[in-house]
Amino acid sequence: MDVWYGLTKGIVRTYMALFMDVKVDGRENLPPGPKIIVGNHPHVTDAFVLPFIVQEKIHFFIQAETFTVPVIGKILELADQIPVVVGQGQDAIAMAREKLNMGHAVGIFPEGRMSGSREVRRAGAGAALLAMETGVPLVPVGFYVEPKFIKEIKGHFHDRDTVGWWQFGGDCMVNIGEPWQLAMQEKTDRSYRYLRELTDKLMNNVQDLVNQASKSFNY
Repeated sequence: MDVWYGLTKGIVRTYMALFMDVKVDGRENLPPGPKIIVGNHPHVTDAFVLPFIVQEKIHFFIQAETFTVPVIGKILELADQIPVVVGQGQDAIAMAREKLNMGHAVGIFPEGRMSGSREVRRAGAGAALLAMETGVPLVPVGFYVEPKFIKEIKGHFHDRDTVGWWQFGGDCMVNIGEPWQLAMQEKTDRSYRYLRELTDKLMNNVQDLVNQASKSFNY
């Protein structure tokens, strides 16, 4: 299984070598052991860099349709990534809980889809719920790339038009914030209202990290 994870890293390493320079701020904020990485998702290529920054194996939440793409889908499956089926989020949460119990990391982009911009959209509460259930820390991450290095690519997938944003050149800034270790109250209050409040607070933190990165690297 780790052979396939290594193969996946090899594929994205080739892309990164050709098209991306990665700059990381806040690497010291990554705690050892299991963790939930929570980031904004402006581009397809955001997740490419995380396996080279996080020591533990990362299992990403990925739209289930992606697993139907020839070759790529099979590699993702063999690399032990987590398919997310619309309306069946609890299945993904259960799989993620298992991975965290193994000491691995889980990567979640709670916005659910790419934004194509530096503005963070309203996010789902799955990451907060998973942190409550497992007690592992949430690690907020902000990604930023100068717009001039982003190319919009349109396509057609599963009978619908699609659009993705890919980085070609320039710096990818990865700004890692301080980890969130939920307090006892936060672990026990699982009402939708509290989950929503916690998620909004977390994503505001992510937005701050993005804003900081854009000020530092938008030159």
